[in-house]
Amino acid sequence: MLEQILKQRQIRLDVSIFENVMRSGNVADRLALTRQLCDLLNDPQSSVDECLQVMPIVAKLACDIDRHIRDIIANRLVTTDGLSADLIFAIVADEDDIAIPFIGLNPSLDDAIMKTILAVGDLKRCKAVAARSDIGPAAVRKIIEDGNEEIVLELLRNEKVRLGAGYCRKLYNRFHSCPKLCALLMDLPHLPCEIALVHNQRSAQEMRKTAQYQGWVADYRSDDYISDKEEVNALRILKNVEDKRLQSVVALMSQRGMLTTSLLLRAGMNGYLPFFEWALAYLAKASLRKVRKATGTMSARTVNTLLRRAGIPQDAHVLVHAICQVSAATGAAGKQADADAFGRALVEIIMTRHATDNEHERLRIVSLLSQLTEGRTRTLVSRLSEGLSRVA
Repeated sequence: MLEQILKQRQIRLDVSIFENVMRSGNVADRLALTRQLCDLLNDPQSSVDECLQVMPIVAKLACDIDRHIRDIIANRLVTTDGLSADLIFAIVADEDDIAIPFIGLNPSLDDAIMKTILAVGDLKRCKAVAARSDIGPAAVRKIIEDGNEEIVLELLRNEKVRLGAGYCRKLYNRFHSCPKLCALLMDLPHLPCEIALVHNQRSAQEMRKTAQYQGWVADYRSDDYISDKEEVNALRILKNVEDKRLQSVVALMSQRGMLTTSLLLRAGMNGYLPFFEWALAYLAKASLRKVRKATGTMSARTVNTLLRRAGIPQDAHVLVHAICQVSAATGAAGKQADADAFGRALVEIIMTRHATDNEHERLRIVSLLSQLTEGRTRTLVSRLSEGLSRVA
């Protein structure tokens, strides 16, 4: 039947024959017709006109009461491009095990169709769209703005999707209280550092509330521990920020109360001088050039002026001076130095300079070093602290 008609490709197909089979044919006839029409749609020699003529017939067959017929259509056309919207939606509206694989793989689904499925489809169909490697920008926007947590999670797991800064902010504003989603969001390599810093601060605040509510340990101990973890995480985030973006990041941190003296000292002690210098410049309302001149030449007078204008507490001045001295001696100004090497040099300068100080002052300085350094430097300082304590 079909073979005879296809021999006359020069003339328009007589689809009335197909319609007669659908109306009066039995299941076996409809099955045979279904296979032949699917073969025609998959045949590279079929013309566009021929495909357009038979697609309405296939769309009707896709709604046939016989499950086997619908299975054949979905399976044989799963990788077929150029299908009509009516045919696509007929398959999409079928049972889950027929529709979901088709939604996930068929190349005929354009951005508009994906967006429509997201607007009217159930959770499984929306997740299938979110997982597509070729998901379109309108569909992504729809998920960002209206998708629930499970659909957004599927989108974040899609390795082919790269979300811009604006979309990341929208997602975080919508789902900042969803731990699973935030965990995936924080793992994005292109996540704006501002979001990571805000999340770090918010997480620390939640931990403080939980610690206070449950009474884990004495308030001052838990708060010190949480503050320490918050600053360590903040410094890890900041180390991945490009130098040209540090000025705006420092301004944001100041506005949200993140720019603390302890974070400033922690950055300097661990050799992360770009942030240390930008933070000091921001707090002192001075130019970066002036700050780098101080850290590069160890001008005690300039450093004192900066510290006074920045409002840095007096008991932290000795550590800032030591950081600037090591920076000047090693030529590390404006660079991210090796944390262990910078820390060792810092300990040597402090212990040498303050060898004649009273025991109380030396213990105080060593205690600050122990709190704010990391890795091998912290181990070294802990040993010094134990030795000084035994002497005292």
